[in-house]
Amino acid sequence: MKKSVFLICILYMTAAAYISSLFYIEPLAHIPPRCKREDISYAVNKSRVDYTDEDYAFIFRQTGLGRPAVDALETKALLYGYQDSYFADIEFECRINSPVSFEERVINSPIRLAPLEEGDVLLTNSSHVLSWRNGHAAICVDAENGYTLEAVVIGKNSKLQSTEKWRDYPNFAVLRLKNADKKERAEIARSAMTYLNNIPYNALVGLLPRKYSELGSTAGTQCAHLVWLAYASHGYDIDSDQGLIVTPDDILESDLFEVVQSYGMG
Repeated sequence: MKKSVFLICILYMTAAAYISSLFYIEPLAHIPPRCKREDISYAVNKSRVDYTDEDYAFIFRQTGLGRPAVDALETKALLYGYQDSYFADIEFECRINSPVSFEERVINSPIRLAPLEEGDVLLTNSSHVLSWRNGHAAICVDAENGYTLEAVVIGKNSKLQSTEKWRDYPNFAVLRLKNADKKERAEIARSAMTYLNNIPYNALVGLLPRKYSELGSTAGTQCAHLVWLAYASHGYDIDSDQGLIVTPDDILESDLFEVVQSYGMG
């Protein structure tokens, strides 16, 4: 009888802790823009060659688009649509994506994704284990056809994913390596696709086995480690704290990147 009561208490406390953690963590799944919406018509109508740093900063605050994305738009009139998406109210739900992890997904209109290039890094804080937002990371390996390479979840090997899935996250960021041309970034993406596809998931890589391995000999990886190793193999250490285990937040804080797009990140 005492054992039964003890087990019931443990289950109750576990359930209470889980529910409490969701109340704490769910509001962080999407942080709306902290500035008010303003008229961007002056920026749309201004010649792009005349843009100042202040103009790019204003556009970023109103659309979430960084300078690389703004310069890549086919027409500046598209800025209106990005602003609409950036300030739109969204609805999202929390879903189980593994026995121990969850993620939020938008259930109404998805956000517009900026034009991607091979080697771009995509990050989100939408993945979490109870109240710990461990996040998720991916690398774009085929911009034309819309594919990323990702170590998706425990128990599954790394694989290709559609970039369209990223439009359904209530928060994400797109980063691009600074001071590197398009050809070099594409080569990093090709190396990832060649050597880091179909690799078993290992949440402890960095502790066991060690963090760095030569491409072609990688025995296990996780989402941020996959992206880190693709860049490390080309001489770029994008782990901002250079710890044993690399996380999506470590990559997000790396000063080797510039922001292509930010949405719902605060």
